[in-house]
Amino acid sequence: MYRFLIFMTFITTLNGCALFGEYRERHVQSTSLVSFLYPKGKVPMKDKPNPVLNLPLRVGLAFIPDNRSQTTITLATKNELLENVKHAFDGKAYVDEIIIIPEIYLQGSGGYGTLDQVNNLYQLDVIALVSYDQIVNGRDNLLSLSYLTIVGAYILPGSGFDVSTMIDLAVIDVPSRSILFRSAGTNLLDKNIVAGAYTSQAYRKKQNKGFIMAMQQMQANLHLELNKFEQRLRKRDPNDRIQVRHREGYSGGSVSTLMIALLILFSLIKLLKAKEKYSFASNK
Repeated sequence: MYRFLIFMTFITTLNGCALFGEYRERHVQSTSLVSFLYPKGKVPMKDKPNPVLNLPLRVGLAFIPDNRSQTTITLATKNELLENVKHAFDGKAYVDEIIIIPEIYLQGSGGYGTLDQVNNLYQLDVIALVSYDQIVNGRDNLLSLSYLTIVGAYILPGSGFDVSTMIDLAVIDVPSRSILFRSAGTNLLDKNIVAGAYTSQAYRKKQNKGFIMAMQQMQANLHLELNKFEQRLRKRDPNDRIQVRHREGYSGGSVSTLMIALLILFSLIKLLKAKEKYSFASNK
């Protein structure tokens, strides 16, 4: 009986931490575009050459690697998100091919030296890098109860998680060290109650959901940015730093003079045949 009372007092003390106070836990994970491009605090070039784009473009697409041993977002989730982003580039006249780059090729010291190697390996013109920043705040409010089990603390309804996520995509011309355009997406999952789940499982679920929803917003914004960039290429403003060149056989999505001539010739032949058929019918 004495041991039982001691055990109950111990359990009550544990629950009292949740009943009469608030416990907070904070998780942060991020990949920085600036830190990746300029490791060890290297200063960006001041006098950058103008970007020279050879259309249509071969575009590389990749996540900036997180060098930590444990990350919440899974490789499968990343690949699925990149496939969705890849579809945003489909159908653009100035894009020839979009290639998803395995994250392992970007691991290491980073910097433009790494991007130069990837560009040469895949024969790319530009590369689109996806970075992210996410903060998870976990808290036990006055209604929560926790029970200590062999696998960890079991949280009953009352625990909440705030998940803030930002995902950024930057399209980079590597030779000129220039960012051509960017697209971002954000998401906030606030006051999400976790019912009958372990804290670690709840964190992973909410973090993945935050990634997916932020990625969806970024993808919607990317469609707008791609259209703006296309108009910029078509305009060919002499004051624009971007210089555009066309590969052999590429006309920028416009109809060539030869094609117009062939269409006119085809229309005339069709018209003559129609007249001959009409004259033959009239003679009958």
